[in-house]
Amino acid sequence: MRSEFLPRAHSRKLGELDVSNWKKLESKRNLARVDPAIREVVSLLNAKGYTTFSSCSGGHSASLRRPFDRHESGYLAFSPPSKVAFTLYDSLHRTNRDFGFEAQAVVDNGAGTGMETICTRLYWQLLDERPAKQQYYAALFRDLRQIIERLPSKPTDCRGLLAGVLGRGRLPAGLIIVKRQMKRFTAR
Repeated sequence: MRSEFLPRAHSRKLGELDVSNWKKLESKRNLARVDPAIREVVSLLNAKGYTTFSSCSGGHSASLRRPFDRHESGYLAFSPPSKVAFTLYDSLHRTNRDFGFEAQAVVDNGAGTGMETICTRLYWQLLDERPAKQQYYAALFRDLRQIIERLPSKPTDCRGLLAGVLGRGRLPAGLIIVKRQMKRFTAR
């Protein structure tokens, strides 16, 4: 059986660099950095007010020499942090048996650069028992679009989520980090 993989719109390393954090998807240059398979998903999220600052469709070729992890995982990262990553996880993990899912709240120190980021992420990984076929990804992204279309517009305040992740005492520090990262992300 021949493996099928999704096209990549960015280098493997680009997703780790601050410059890759696309902000305004109205810009064709920024939209071109989003993998073709999830452009509609990312655009729908942004239209609803959920700001994705990084994403990858997954499904790209990985090492075929290993019996596992033959396909790269995909993700959507949200900043300012949003509960939508957990909402999407909750909807997907109960119905989709072709992927493993993970939702996270992340505090990242920027590899020691001082450019801290607080975000939420939804990850998906095609199960190793499934052949590397695009049909699984097409079904996943169709499900994501349907879930997103039913979502309400995003509330603008992330204080509740930050307080839950960092604790009430660290909320002011978390808000400062989010303010700085949003300034950094929108400066380009």
